Amino acid sequence: MVDPQVVRLTTLWFVVLTFVRTGSGGGGPLIRVIGFVALLLVYALPVAIVGILVTGASAD
Repeated sequence: MVDPQVVRLTTLWFVVLTFVRTGSGGGGPLIRVIGFVALLLVYALPVAIVGILVTGASAD
């Protein structure tokens, strides 16, 4: 069975990808900060997901 945390992180990753893909180029400083955080999450979430899956597989 899939860990619920992995499902939540994967869903969050797709939401962040959608935001990055459809985000407007303009906006104020708040949108730029949110975009920067989103880019960090795009790269960090897959690493976290793989880490959870590897740790869970080695525990079994």
